[in-house]
Amino acid sequence: MKYDNGEAYDLKTKGSYYDFWFEIIDHYLDIYLPEKGEILDAGGGTGEFSIRVTRLRTNISVVNLDISQSMLDQAERKFRKLKLQPRVSNKLGDIQKLPFLDEQFDYVMCFGDAISFCPNVELGFSELVRVAKPQGYIHLSVNSFWGNYHAMLSQNSKHNITFDDLKKYMDTRILHINGNSTGCRSFTLQELKSLADRHTLKIAKKFGAPVFSAPDEWLRDNHIYPEIKKLQYMFCEYENIMEFGNHLNIIYKKI
Repeated sequence: MKYDNGEAYDLKTKGSYYDFWFEIIDHYLDIYLPEKGEILDAGGGTGEFSIRVTRLRTNISVVNLDISQSMLDQAERKFRKLKLQPRVSNKLGDIQKLPFLDEQFDYVMCFGDAISFCPNVELGFSELVRVAKPQGYIHLSVNSFWGNYHAMLSQNSKHNITFDDLKKYMDTRILHINGNSTGCRSFTLQELKSLADRHTLKIAKKFGAPVFSAPDEWLRDNHIYPEIKKLQYMFCEYENIMEFGNHLNIIYKKI
């Protein structure tokens, strides 16, 4: 894969789970992003994905929306340093009440569990659908319920996760640690499919990112890393596997 500016697609800093998560997301963005138009990065925080989108497409503009002004200030410094204005701009706002017109955006993306922190997930999702153009895409990335469940079991000694924490997670879908809520909701694949049904959307693509973890030393190994990547792409679209990964991604198409 190459960016539109000719830059070869290649991670410069292999060696962490997050690097690999970014690469998988980039791969699918490159397939589904329009060649031109306006993109919304809902809950985009410090602008990481807004920046990545501008590298994948030269004829698009991006609005990076977040509820945190401090996050947007960091994004602004990044955009200025990379000389991305006016292609990329920031907007203070809440996903549950987006300050945009109906059918304004050609592609709406909501990554990093941003919608998981909305008190009313259904309202937040409805807003993402509202501002997407007909035939446009809504790309949602959220924590996988079963992936987090297994992570809790494997890390209970490290983080002192109790059985009560696990029961609360099962009841609320919200991760709890030592009795305290993180406020971050996880989703099953069926719940994400149900969102499509309730909003008359077509599911264009679903995948896990990534579907299994690997030690950092493997990711830093130039011989092992390509093999891990091959395995990830081989299995990331299998429904019976993707739910056991960390993040579920659904790309909806607005009919």
